[in-house]
Amino acid sequence: MKKAIIGATVMIAVGTGLIFSTKAITPETPVATQAMTTEEPTEMQISDTNVTLRMNSSATEVISEATETTEEVVEEATTEAVEVAEVVEEEPDCEYPEWQDYVVANVDGSLRVREEANTDAEIVGKLYTNAVAKVVEAGEEWSKIESGNVTGYVSNEFLMFGDEAGAYIDENYKYCATIQVDALNVRQEQSTESECIGSVSAGQEYDVISETEEWIEIQYKEDVVGFVSAEYVKVGWNYPEALTIEEEQEIIAAAEARRAAAAAASAQATGTGAQSVPPVATSAEGLALGQEIANYACQFVGNPYVYGGTSLTNGADCSGFTMSVYAQYGYSLSRSSGGQLYNGVAVPVSEMQPGDIVCYYGHVGIYIGGGQIVHASTEATGIRISGVNACGSIIGVRRIVQ
Repeated sequence: MKKAIIGATVMIAVGTGLIFSTKAITPETPVATQAMTTEEPTEMQISDTNVTLRMNSSATEVISEATETTEEVVEEATTEAVEVAEVVEEEPDCEYPEWQDYVVANVDGSLRVREEANTDAEIVGKLYTNAVAKVVEAGEEWSKIESGNVTGYVSNEFLMFGDEAGAYIDENYKYCATIQVDALNVRQEQSTESECIGSVSAGQEYDVISETEEWIEIQYKEDVVGFVSAEYVKVGWNYPEALTIEEEQEIIAAAEARRAAAAAASAQATGTGAQSVPPVATSAEGLALGQEIANYACQFVGNPYVYGGTSLTNGADCSGFTMSVYAQYGYSLSRSSGGQLYNGVAVPVSEMQPGDIVCYYGHVGIYIGGGQIVHASTEATGIRISGVNACGSIIGVRRIVQ
């Protein structure tokens, strides 16, 4: 459109020059110049003028194109800057973002969970050592939490928050499948028609690789994965949670019932009422911590047996395994299985509780409940779960936590 207007202007100027002479357009032009101009062909006048106007027009177009290009570059640079800013904003400013709403009980024994945020409020439950809770409402001195069947307030003074809690959970707990039945087949594929590659027992825990509504893929052995029916396993993080006061009382009552039954059986067997090993009074906190230690020990199932080793991940022998598990909770055990027979206090075999040390001739393991122990067995089998009688005659049971 610009070029069409310029062409029309040129024709009007030329036409005017033909009728009124060039002088009419430029009255102050010298005579010599007028003569030279008059002698030159009209086409040259049109050509010179047209070239000048076209040059001006081209310059305008170049400026316009340069402006448009500059605007595009600015827009692109601005867009890129916004995109970079968005990426930066999305980057988390913490190492464990998935655990920022969780806390870990940083206490020896138990932390009381109260109905209100003050020390006079009713106690509704307890968080035992290193138990995990989700924060419902964070406060300056008290936080409202949910854990297990407990909802209430705990003092911030005894909690690990943020990355500190996340680091502890990530290092010590696993997302795993806990077997809920006495025996469960492990399949090669997600089908009951698939080949059975082994079996697992109640209480055993395995890392979860993937899961669907019907099947859970587990790390069955160090280099073997398999599938178990989701109907017979419990999937979740294996960290301990809070106990309600009622749940705690049930644990105490069950323990007392077992002690009474053991005492009666012993009296009947001897006919005198005497016992070779007297009952041991253990607090609810001790019982809960024993269960927690047993659960913790189970997460190393499948790791290697190494004679003389004490590493829970790279390899341990039987006494090195039990010693290292208890060391995580601040307890120092003897290095040998014979020495551990004298650690803690003696407990009747009939009163074994999760967490107790079960001693054999030349071997030792940790009782996990259900008539089973977790132990560093042999180089062929590594750390595994077995029945309490699978390792021979029991020569003693020792309770480390009271």
